Amino acid sequence: DHRDLHSFPTRRSSDLTLYWRARALVGLNVAQVAKILGIPLPTNPKLAKGFVGQLAEIALGATAGANPIQDFPDLGVELKTIPISPNGQPAENTHVCILLDYLLRGQQFATSNVLNKLSCVLWLPIEGDTNIPLAMRKFGKSFFWVMNEAERAQIQCDWEEIMEALVLERNPRELSALGKYLQLKPAGKRNNERQYGFYLRKKFTNTILERFLTGELEAMQEQIITSLSPSL
Repeated sequence: DHRDLHSFPTRRSSDLTLYWRARALVGLNVAQVAKILGIPLPTNPKLAKGFVGQLAEIALGATAGANPIQDFPDLGVELKTIPISPNGQPAENTHVCILLDYLLRGQQFATSNVLNKLSCVLWLPIEGDTNIPLAMRKFGKSFFWVMNEAERAQIQCDWEEIMEALVLERNPRELSALGKYLQLKPAGKRNNERQYGFYLRKKFTNTILERFLTGELEAMQEQIITSLSPSL
């Protein structure tokens, strides 16, 4: 790889699109990107979880931080890193967003943060083989994804089933079994308020990945890039 690593952009710029910034990561490993950004690698394995996602957000100029909004709200795009196991499939479920206990009642899917987060996703694959040290894991080729009608309908169905079960105070084990594409898991407490995490099941994200690898999402890439162009 003969690229000048120091030319990699560390913040958003008007002359370099989000799409090409993400593509600039292809083939770089975590240590290389961290060095470019001047960010130390975590020495404690317990602190390593989430590091790759945070590193990617900084590299691509995400502005959301910990706020419950899309990573790139001005573009309407959410960034999701997706670890890939040696067999070429997602290594784990993908975190979507947090749901606080006081928000259980009166919500509609159309105004939910799940729909907001998943309305347009930039997927960023990275090696997820646990035999490869975190610092050496390489980023793959990113791609955009927008739900089709069938995917949206199923995710809405899952969301409504899960939300109804939450209101009825079903136990956590029953809750985590609900949903074909979506999953909900307890996520501890925040300010003495129970919170939960929404996830996309890896069986579903694997179908998204397969559609990209077979070229089925190629036309979608062009359409999304064209729609984002005025904002980039």
